[in-house]
Amino acid sequence: MARTRKILRSSVNRALNAIGDRWSQLILEEAFRGATRFEDFRARTGAPRNTLSNRLRSLVANGIFEQRAHREGATRQAYHLTEMGRGLFDSVLIAWCWGIRWDEVSPNGPAGLVHSVCGRSMLPQMVCDHCGGDISLHSCSHRPGPGAGFEEMEVTRLHRRRQPGGGEEAARPPSDVVDMTGDRWTGMVISTQYFGIHRFDDIQANLDIATNILTDRLRALVANGVFERRLYEMSPPRYEYWLTKKGKDLYPHALALLLWADHWLADASGPPVEVIHNACGKLVEASVVCSECKVPLEPQTVAERRPRERAKT
Repeated sequence: MARTRKILRSSVNRALNAIGDRWSQLILEEAFRGATRFEDFRARTGAPRNTLSNRLRSLVANGIFEQRAHREGATRQAYHLTEMGRGLFDSVLIAWCWGIRWDEVSPNGPAGLVHSVCGRSMLPQMVCDHCGGDISLHSCSHRPGPGAGFEEMEVTRLHRRRQPGGGEEAARPPSDVVDMTGDRWTGMVISTQYFGIHRFDDIQANLDIATNILTDRLRALVANGVFERRLYEMSPPRYEYWLTKKGKDLYPHALALLLWADHWLADASGPPVEVIHNACGKLVEASVVCSECKVPLEPQTVAERRPRERAKT
C-alpha cells in the first residue's frame, strides 16, 4: 500500500498532479510549438522512449492530450492538445516570461517573445479581467475557499529532484520554472510563502515534510536567489525564509495553474483558496496579455526568439 501524507488542499497541487513531472511539462511546451508525433517529442525533449511513452500515456489519461491517427488510414497515432490542455497556455507563457526576465531560460526555452498582432517584442503580462489591473503577489489577497481543508497525497507523487537524464540532482539547484514545478516539494515550499509562512518549523508542519528534504529545498531556493534568509533569533541563530523579487515574480505562474485547476479539476466542495484582486475587490479572473498592446495572447500569435538569436539582437 502506498504511503500518504496529509497536506492542505491546493488547486496548484491538483494542477501539477495532472500535468506531471519535468518531462511532462517539457512535452507540453513542445505541443504548444506544434509537435504532435512521438518522434518529434523525443527529438525536441531528449526523453528516453520508455519515459516519453509513459508521460504521453499519462497526459492522455488526464485529459490534456488526445490521440488521433497521424493521417487518414495511418496506424501511427499523433498527440493533440484537448481544450483542457490548450487552457494551460497561459501558465506556459508566464513560465517563459519568468525565465526571460531573470535569465533562467531552460535549454529549449525562448530567449525572447514577439507578438505578431503588434509586431513588437514583449513579455506576457497577467491582468485582471474585471478592472484590467496588473496581477502580482502584492496586488492579491487570499482567503480559505469552500473546499479548504486537508487531503491525502501519495508520497510517490512528491518527486525527488532529478536531472532530465535521470540521475539524482545533488549539485545544481532548480533554476527555471519547469525545474521547480517538476519537483513537487520545491513547488510546495514556495507556495507556503503566499500564505505568510516563513519559519522552518512552520513550513515543516504545514507540509508534513522531512527535515532533510526541507533543508535541501530551502538551500537550493536560496542558492538560486528565489528565497532570502532573514535572521530573527540570535542564539541559537534562526532564520526566516522570504521570497526575493525574483521569487515573487513566480506568483502569476502559480495563479495561472490555480485558475486552470479551479476550472478543470474542481470537486463538489469548491476551490480550496479564493484569490481576491485588491484593486477591484473581486475574485480573480485573469488573462495573459501582450505587455505592449494589451491584447490577449494566443498560441498562433506568439513567436519565439531562440537562444542562439540572442547575440544578434
